[in-house]
Amino acid sequence: MSERTVNLGKRVELRQQRMRLANEAAALRQQIRMALPVDEDVAGIDSDTILSGAISLDQVLAELRGLDKRLAVLDRELGDAR
Repeated sequence: MSERTVNLGKRVELRQQRMRLANEAAALRQQIRMALPVDEDVAGIDSDTILSGAISLDQVLAELRGLDKRLAVLDRELGDAR
C-alpha cells in the first residue's frame, strides 16, 4: 500500500473523529446554555453543572485543535484539501 493511500485513510478517520468531537462539543455547549437560564435569578444557577460542562468542553476543544493540526499536516502532505 502506498504512503499516499495510507495518509488518505488516516485523513478519513481523523475527519470522522473530528465530526464526532464537534458534535460532542456542540452538545456540551448546549448543556451549559441550558444551565444558564436568562429568566432566573443568578443565585439559582447550578454551578456544578456549569463547571463540569466547561471542563469537559475544554477537553474536547483541546482534542479538536489537535485533530485540526494533524489534518492540516495531512492536507499539506497530500497536496489537496478534500
